[in-house]
Amino acid sequence: MQLVIIAGGLGRRLRPLTLTRPKALIPLVDRPMVVHLLDSLPASCEEVLIAVNYRFDQVRDFFRDRDFHREIRVVDEPVPLGTGGALKNLERHIHGPFAVFNGDIVDTVDFDGLVRAHRKGRGIGTIAVWPVDDPSAFGAVEIAKDRIVRFVEKPGKGEIASHLVNAGRYVFEPRVFDFIEAGHPVSLEREVFPRLIKEGLTPYRFDGWWSDAGTLSNYLNAQRLLLAASRAKIAPDSDVAAGTLRPPVYVSAGCFVEGRLGPDVVLGKSCRVGRATIANATLLEGVSVDDKADIASSILGAGSAIGEGAVVRDSIVADGAQVSPHAKIEAGQVMA
Repeated sequence: MQLVIIAGGLGRRLRPLTLTRPKALIPLVDRPMVVHLLDSLPASCEEVLIAVNYRFDQVRDFFRDRDFHREIRVVDEPVPLGTGGALKNLERHIHGPFAVFNGDIVDTVDFDGLVRAHRKGRGIGTIAVWPVDDPSAFGAVEIAKDRIVRFVEKPGKGEIASHLVNAGRYVFEPRVFDFIEAGHPVSLEREVFPRLIKEGLTPYRFDGWWSDAGTLSNYLNAQRLLLAASRAKIAPDSDVAAGTLRPPVYVSAGCFVEGRLGPDVVLGKSCRVGRATIANATLLEGVSVDDKADIASSILGAGSAIGEGAVVRDSIVADGAQVSPHAKIEAGQVMA
């Protein structure tokens, strides 16, 4: 079975981190976002096609230098044409039923179970669905008699009874390409899926957990789920003896910590944290945080520095940015 990973977006909602790297390669706990997806694949997935537009060279070079025990082909999309256009661009590489995964999601979906559900459903496609409390930020899915009968993209309050959302995991028959016009921007979710209902769309429900990781809050939620799923650890050559750690936390090699860390905190390699407080946050490689700083619900880019007594909340700080002592940043994007 072939798998297509759609990973071509600009990642605007995670800027400024995505100004220097593609979203697929943003670190998430202990590895780049897209690698979590690859590591969960069974042997039955023999080939992976990664559809990329933005920073194609970086993604290509990353996979050129690493072995994931299956063939991985990074395919350039010269002009971004939406999720449908990205898929249409790969039509020449597909040779039978195939799976499609959005690249900015982490979950516990059973790849083989999804494929089995598709074969049993005997329709044009199968879509994994996940229950959420508030479907307004997603694409809600209505189901009747084991078929998907309606989609509502980002529904308003009271617009749809279902709390099941499109989980970004699919299996399709090759004739799905007949429903995607070439050379034009096409959204799978808004334009193609509603047209496929008459062709038979099977819902697939799965156990475990699921999270989008394409916004700050969703990224931190995905991190929390991964830490809870036994990804927490303290590297043996890090120095946390003077710190106070409230698990779960992940501390990479070469870190030094004096302050209060956790819960749900990840430190990349060679971070230095003084007598500061950090909770529900990610520090990428080489970040320094001075005494009395307070960091919460934020991502600090690689090599950034937070001055003494500064407060950073609900924000994304660029690689190499310098936050002045006693500065207060809330719900912001801090540029270098």
